[in-house]
Amino acid sequence: MKGSRRVVLDAPGVARLSAAERAVGELAGLARWWQPWPEFARVVLGAWWALGEVEGLGLRVDAAQLLALGPQPHPSRPRRSLRWAVGLVLARRRLEAEPSDRPLTLGLVTRLYHHLDAPHLARGGRRPQPPGPVAGGAAWTLAGRWREAGLPGLWAACLALAAWEREAPEPAPRRHLAGRTLLLGLAPRLGIPAHALDRLGPALAAAAGEEGQPLEDLLSRVRRQGAWRPLFHAFLRAVERSAREVAELARAAAQRHRRHHELVDTWVRAPNNPKRLLDLLLVRPVVDLPLVARRLEVTQRTAGLLVAKLADQGLLREITGQRRGRRWAYLPLLQLLQPGWGESPAPPEEHRNEPEHFHTRSS
Repeated sequence: MKGSRRVVLDAPGVARLSAAERAVGELAGLARWWQPWPEFARVVLGAWWALGEVEGLGLRVDAAQLLALGPQPHPSRPRRSLRWAVGLVLARRRLEAEPSDRPLTLGLVTRLYHHLDAPHLARGGRRPQPPGPVAGGAAWTLAGRWREAGLPGLWAACLALAAWEREAPEPAPRRHLAGRTLLLGLAPRLGIPAHALDRLGPALAAAAGEEGQPLEDLLSRVRRQGAWRPLFHAFLRAVERSAREVAELARAAAQRHRRHHELVDTWVRAPNNPKRLLDLLLVRPVVDLPLVARRLEVTQRTAGLLVAKLADQGLLREITGQRRGRRWAYLPLLQLLQPGWGESPAPPEEHRNEPEHFHTRSS
């Protein structure tokens, strides 16, 4: 990067960079040894990320409702809150489908920005036709060169985010959300596990508060003054927090999964199929009988018996209240993803105090 030799860090910045890199490295190690990680990360962590970002918009989506849609969600006429969550998941899938040895293109950045809320899923909605390359998109195409010039991956990622925040268009909430989403696509190109950033949105808000200001004020300083250093400190603190939270969730899920395997051994004479169902629930926490039958290669009658056994032990909960098309949620894992899930009626999906610009589609 031109002029990169003149960009230096102070001692606190170096310390925070080292702490963030350690946390990211620990998560990468967990991903290597934990066999269920690939599908768990893709489905469960992907949904958890979307839920956290949607909550940052002042909306709420039931975790089971999103997970029931599977890894490629395409609901029919979803509420606005669920549409945002689905749009985020689809954007992430689009980024994951891109070859990681190629830079993000302006065309991809533009499409992702304008389709972030899945406008085609709205009633009467159509895919908007972007008028041209979105401003600020060049930062995502050039960040790989900064890495090649010797900048640490997390440093290059923060500079890309700062450049985007300074140059990308209004409205601000869409700009912020698109930036964090695009970071997930940039991360593998910088040697960063993308799932280390799964809690970056909530973690950035917390880190900015620790720096003594709301996140919106911190990002406004980047936009008005180009003040990237305060953002850099908050960003590194947030990456460390995010990576540790993701690792903690994965370890907690693995521990509960092991305990439930042990529980099955105590009350089932033939535990093989119930354990296989537990293995499926770890990576697909909301299931129906056709999915269970297909993945376990059993009949739907056998699938129903297996589901009933786990439901009797309080591990599964039926969530539709229907006689047909029933679905069951793996209660312990849902409560990790959304504390308090299933303990009381879900709050309304849409808060009435949302920012007005979330009522319209970008085009």
